Amino acid sequence: MPAAKDHPRFPKEEYSRRYREIRKRMRARGLDVLVMYGDSGSHGGNQASIKYVTNYQDPVSSFAVFPLKGEPALYISNRLYLPYAKQMSVFGRTEAVDYDPGAKVERRIRELGLEKGAIGVVGYRGILKTSIPFSVMDHWRRALPGASFAEATELLHEVRAVKSKEELKWFRRGAALTDMAFEALEKMARPGMTDYELAAIVSNAYMPSGGGQQLIFIGSTSMARPHLIFPNQFPTHRRTRKGDIVLTELSAGYHMHSGQAHRPISVGAGPTPVYRRLYEVAVEAYERILRAVKPGANQDDVRRAGSIIGEEGFTTFDTTFHGWGLLIENPRVDVDATLIERPQNEIVFREGMLMVIQPNLVTPDSKGGLQVGNLVEVTKNGARSLQKFPMKFMRI
Repeated sequence: MPAAKDHPRFPKEEYSRRYREIRKRMRARGLDVLVMYGDSGSHGGNQASIKYVTNYQDPVSSFAVFPLKGEPALYISNRLYLPYAKQMSVFGRTEAVDYDPGAKVERRIRELGLEKGAIGVVGYRGILKTSIPFSVMDHWRRALPGASFAEATELLHEVRAVKSKEELKWFRRGAALTDMAFEALEKMARPGMTDYELAAIVSNAYMPSGGGQQLIFIGSTSMARPHLIFPNQFPTHRRTRKGDIVLTELSAGYHMHSGQAHRPISVGAGPTPVYRRLYEVAVEAYERILRAVKPGANQDDVRRAGSIIGEEGFTTFDTTFHGWGLLIENPRVDVDATLIERPQNEIVFREGMLMVIQPNLVTPDSKGGLQVGNLVEVTKNGARSLQKFPMKFMRI
């Protein structure tokens, strides 16, 4: 096997802890086996559950069979990737699906003697909640008529919600790598650069240090005649000009354990009065929410803390607050003054949870906007930012 430093993984004790927590919940729900599915969407975040139990992230998609009793198995998308998968995966049984994932998983379920068992189906839940592809589920329903199937995606979310000390170490590395991106932009970005050139500065800042690209949302617009209130999800060829603002949402990760931060950047001049006021209120909302997040507090405390946004006459576009892990997690919490109606979640904060506070303020006419924010950790004494890059209106 290659050296551990070449292909990092958590200690065996960490995986044992995770498996105990998962199986405890399986027993409580009367499930004999979990079948997990993930794909490459959401920058790989859709494989959060599989990454959590196997340490492997597939370029396409993968399945994991995790029994209450017996050996678990990982089935990856393509035999070409198998040498890498075997180096990364902590499952002794790691194989390719051989172009028929439904049949491959079915055979493993039969080997476990669970063809009439209670099967928990684990999809993914980030921006959207998705289960297992229809063709695979249809195969199982026909091939395993004696089995019962239950939705179990939330079971993995419950286990992942509170991070261990080992996990937090990796997330802190991800946060530090994300800080590197802003440090590089501050030093190297110049007026006249395109989004692509700015994105290159971002990725080149952390990749030599072992960072992976999770999000590079970046986009520029004139502050006098804005056309963006949220950064582009992919770079464009537009060149920045004096009097522009660059909007950012950046996440660099250490093996999918990412930071997240948002900073506005003015180009060639300071922010206009409107953008200066947007920034001031956004920072005040961020700081109030940061103080409100502590063990025992809940989503209503976040809403009350963020109410200054509406009180100052602004609205929001992106969600103001959300959970964080190997992908965007629940809860999602918006203030009353929001342009998008989203499903909201209840939560009681616990030590070891990770959250992103990210007020995305928009002018009353919905033409101008900016966002500030950081990944924060819930500690016994309250919340603290894992991002160390200063909260400021940057300038290039």
